[in-house]
Amino acid sequence: MATPLRTLDRGLNVLGYLNKVRTASAQNIAKALTLPLPTVYRIIETLAHGGFVERVNPDENVYRLTIAVRRLSGGITCESVFVSVATPVLFGCRQQLKWPSAVSTFEDGSIVVRESTDRFSSQSIGLGAVGKRIPMLSTPLGWAYLAFSRDEQRREILAHLRKSQAPEDRAARDSHHIIYMIRSVQANGYCASDEIPYKRNSSIALAVLCRGRVFGCISTVWPSSLIAEETAISRFLPVLREAKAEIEHNLETAGIDWLVAPMGIPTPIGH
Repeated sequence: MATPLRTLDRGLNVLGYLNKVRTASAQNIAKALTLPLPTVYRIIETLAHGGFVERVNPDENVYRLTIAVRRLSGGITCESVFVSVATPVLFGCRQQLKWPSAVSTFEDGSIVVRESTDRFSSQSIGLGAVGKRIPMLSTPLGWAYLAFSRDEQRREILAHLRKSQAPEDRAARDSHHIIYMIRSVQANGYCASDEIPYKRNSSIALAVLCRGRVFGCISTVWPSSLIAEETAISRFLPVLREAKAEIEHNLETAGIDWLVAPMGIPTPIGH
């Protein structure tokens, strides 16, 4: 039996760990894999040079996998493409927005925050939201996603929520409320209201689409006691709309053919 190449084996372990946890610092990787920190830095440098790993943002040594890794398996997920494209755009808006913003996607009947600028925003409010699941019908993120989903996907999501026993999903049984909210959000092009998971804060959310399908949402959150919703909308909405347009343009020009998976979630195939 051939002897495994130790360096390659360690590099694959780092890739596997980042694939599992999504983002991690070199220190966390070293601790989790029981590797010397200098070794981890060398591996990361090599993977970054090959285009397989990148920093989450320029200000911190936290890393994640790039789209290039997903292409190794012959395909990439919409979630990874959207998060990779949207995150740097929102990080670039930090000075304009000041308050934390987030990139979120749909998963199993709820919204999941994938990335957040909270730690790096000048007005950080310590939400620590990355990875948290947020109910669809009690947050602007969920309503923004639902309103701009294709009819078939929206029906399937609502049918799933109507079967739920969770208190936060009860609104799915109120057809008049659903119709009102969907029409309101579609007419406005965004959703803004109190954030239920963080009761002292409010937020505004916009759905990001590519070829008529929702990939995820971007949002900004702020303390309700400090900024009135009307003031926040006038201040943040233009910035978020510009970010949405840039993200949608980048998705369109990503060089990927998009197919449609079950629940109307697009699945990309790389060339």
